[in-house]
Amino acid sequence: MSLRDRLTEILPGLLPEREENAIKGKELIARVRAVLGDAYSDHSLRSQFSFMALDPESCLARVPNGQGYYLRGDEDDTPSLQHIFDSGDREGEAALNKAMALAVRLFDTAGMGVFVYPVDGEESWEHPDLVAVQWPAGCRDDAGAYIPAPSEQPLHVAYRAVCVGFGESAESCRRAFYRALACGSWAEQTELLLMPGCDNVEELADLAALHGVGLRCIGLDEEALNSLPRADELFRMDELSTRELLSHIPQHTVAHPRRRNFSARAAAALPDTAVVLDWAEGCLERGRVEPYEMRVAVN
Repeated sequence: MSLRDRLTEILPGLLPEREENAIKGKELIARVRAVLGDAYSDHSLRSQFSFMALDPESCLARVPNGQGYYLRGDEDDTPSLQHIFDSGDREGEAALNKAMALAVRLFDTAGMGVFVYPVDGEESWEHPDLVAVQWPAGCRDDAGAYIPAPSEQPLHVAYRAVCVGFGESAESCRRAFYRALACGSWAEQTELLLMPGCDNVEELADLAALHGVGLRCIGLDEEALNSLPRADELFRMDELSTRELLSHIPQHTVAHPRRRNFSARAAAALPDTAVVLDWAEGCLERGRVEPYEMRVAVN
């Protein structure tokens, strides 16, 4: 049974019925752990909470524009997109949040699904910053859902693990590269987005060629990032405006990611990948990707 199925089964007995009694994510995680134990990380649970709250068919509702979860009732049938990127008001986080929001838009405007991990102040070596998913061939229906084309063969998606780094020095560029390599070993492709670029580009190009990691330099220094709209505004910008914005941002592809076979063993060694696989595989099982499922993130 997937994590989503297990949560669907147990959450009705754990959630308060009224919005005014909503509980925060930390308390909900504690209640879930009392039932399921420690098999899933906090990130995996928060990720599931986030996109269950966006699913009008799920039992989990979130307080609009606030914090807290409660049991969805009949009147809670149109969840709104939550603030998954803050405005970057806290010192030192504006550039990081904007870089992450731009990274999301680079991939979702290319038609890929995007799963975004929490935007924390400290980088993680256990998961990439985001995972871009290439869906099977298909088309959108009138409601905006993506419908994979029927096939006699099992449908599969392709995963691209993406890390975002800042080229403050040759050492920081090197560190960002090896982080991408470590966090993306399970996926079919791995890519590092480096802002604004790097001085040791020849060294990184050799490493990229050796390990098959994609390397793209995005020509935005801290001043240029600061001149952009807030991160949450970038995330919500309509597709036409986003494409216009991206067209003015210099990009240089040093190396394209080399495709390899998906590694279930490597994915199992990084527990936070499980929720990404559940999300993508769940969409395929239903035979449709709802509009709210194209970009999934955690507050």
